[in-house]
Amino acid sequence: MRDLFIFILAVCLYAVGFEARSEEPFDLAVAVDWKPYLYINQQGEPDGEDLRLLHRTLKRLGYELNAQRLPEKRLALELKQGEVDVILGAAYTKAREAQNFYSMPYRKETIVFGFRFSRNPYFSDVNVSSLLQQNYLVAVNKSGWFGEDFQRKALDAHDRYLIHAEGTMRRMQLLKMGRVDAVVGDQKVLEAAAQQLGIDDFKVSKQVIHETRVHFLFSRNRVDKAFMQRFNQALVAELTRQTF
Repeated sequence: MRDLFIFILAVCLYAVGFEARSEEPFDLAVAVDWKPYLYINQQGEPDGEDLRLLHRTLKRLGYELNAQRLPEKRLALELKQGEVDVILGAAYTKAREAQNFYSMPYRKETIVFGFRFSRNPYFSDVNVSSLLQQNYLVAVNKSGWFGEDFQRKALDAHDRYLIHAEGTMRRMQLLKMGRVDAVVGDQKVLEAAAQQLGIDDFKVSKQVIHETRVHFLFSRNRVDKAFMQRFNQALVAELTRQTF
């Protein structure tokens, strides 16, 4: 009987400890030049469509959210190791799932390459593999995931012509200065950056590199399956509210 009492007490203490842990604010790891999904607003605060959605969803569950800026390579490393609480806009991969939980998908991501039409008008009708085969330089976040086809036909086959630069704005600045011929990224993010930098001849390719649904990604070190079920229910409620 005494052993049973000790076991029940231990379970209760564990549960209390987990609840105390779960009440801590979530640390959001971000690379902030990702407008319209995530960016720094005129008041110097993190803002964006995805950030606001995550904040409202967590608020439904009684949690606060802190944004922590990380370089893209460090973000990828800490994500791989399960050391970040949550990130935005995560495409599904089996490798990531080993250390993290995916939320239900909340929007679609379309990956394309962008270019300056005045310099290379025929880029509209070619794919990124063709550019690399012709030794054009393409700026990209090499730690990102843009589908198996891009991994095989671009990163694995033509890595020397893929230029890694930290942050969307830095990659777009390279395009503006003529240091690279094209830039790979989310279509809306590239178009927003081009507008901000005044690249008035910016175009995106007709050839889509990768299209997928994206998720919020939580570390297994921070949450469990029960939390994810509650989060997904709250996320559905927020997405439904946005449609009205």
